[in-house]
Amino acid sequence: MGCRVATLGALSLDGGRYGIAAPAVEFDSCLPSYLRITDINDDGTLNQTDRKSVNDPSATKFMLQEGDIVFARTGNSTGRNYYYDPRDGEFAFAGFLVKFSLDGSKVNPRFVKYYTQSRMYWDWVASFNTGSTRGNINAKTYAQMPILLPERSTQDAIVAICDALSDKMRVNNRINGYLAA
Repeated sequence: MGCRVATLGALSLDGGRYGIAAPAVEFDSCLPSYLRITDINDDGTLNQTDRKSVNDPSATKFMLQEGDIVFARTGNSTGRNYYYDPRDGEFAFAGFLVKFSLDGSKVNPRFVKYYTQSRMYWDWVASFNTGSTRGNINAKTYAQMPILLPERSTQDAIVAICDALSDKMRVNNRINGYLAA
């Protein structure tokens, strides 16, 4: 089993793109939902307790698609990330997030999702912290992020196992929500 190192930029279709710079408004089912840094948990899942919308005509240009992953680029949340899952609904992503559309012919996009929850990834993010300040990571720097890639068949096997666990956690969280209600 051989591994190679690729950069996030080389695995993407767009090299990284910043989100829309628009204010959040109260949630309105007639408007696009707005994905902000504060909506992303440390584990890459969504916190949907304070869902907001965005009321800007250009929001449709910032809608997430299958294979997209977004990264928080500033503040105490730097490094948080979310791999878009259509089961979560439709989202326009906010300006303090950087989106990469992953190229499925170069990598299993869901492998990158799980990689960005690994110790190796978080150590890379921590390398941008200096002293008491949290580092900022811009699109260009994220594009240069190294990713250790096993062969595609190994990526697919890892994703199958991680997806099964992730789906089980999703179901358990839904059940917990029903019980709490």
